[in-house]
Amino acid sequence: METDPDCAHQPSVEPLLQRLCCLLSLCVAFLLAPFAQPVLADSSTDLHAVLDGKTFQSQLGVKGGPGDIDDLLVFDDGEFVSEECERRCGYAKVEYWVRAEGDAVQMRADVPCTESGAVMYWRGTVRGDEIEGSIIWVNKRWYWTFEKELWFKGRLVKAQQP
Repeated sequence: METDPDCAHQPSVEPLLQRLCCLLSLCVAFLLAPFAQPVLADSSTDLHAVLDGKTFQSQLGVKGGPGDIDDLLVFDDGEFVSEECERRCGYAKVEYWVRAEGDAVQMRADVPCTESGAVMYWRGTVRGDEIEGSIIWVNKRWYWTFEKELWFKGRLVKAQQP
């Protein structure tokens, strides 16, 4: 079979189409990536059941320092409270978010102080009977904002039976 001399120097269309499809797929994946968030618990999922009814005896401390505050972290009926922070500073019970990731359950709670404009941002991970994580404490005033990073670590002391 003879080759047409006019077509001998034209590149094949197939590799070009394959590259174009690959590039298009990467562009779509890149554009959709921000929308591919992990599924957080909401009214359609019941991940709260994993933590609800559990209480963790915990230590809190300033990042890099010792755990100098004893606390009970309580998860109940979709709400989280640090009993010591509630007692000392008026931090309220709040709804918490959870998500499962592998063998762990991650939680977060943004806890406002009922007596000031301060907020504690709790981020933690529960594996088995242990919880640990960090807290960012933010106190905003019109003339300054104060932030302090803390850590917490604890062990399960009470779990309600379903």
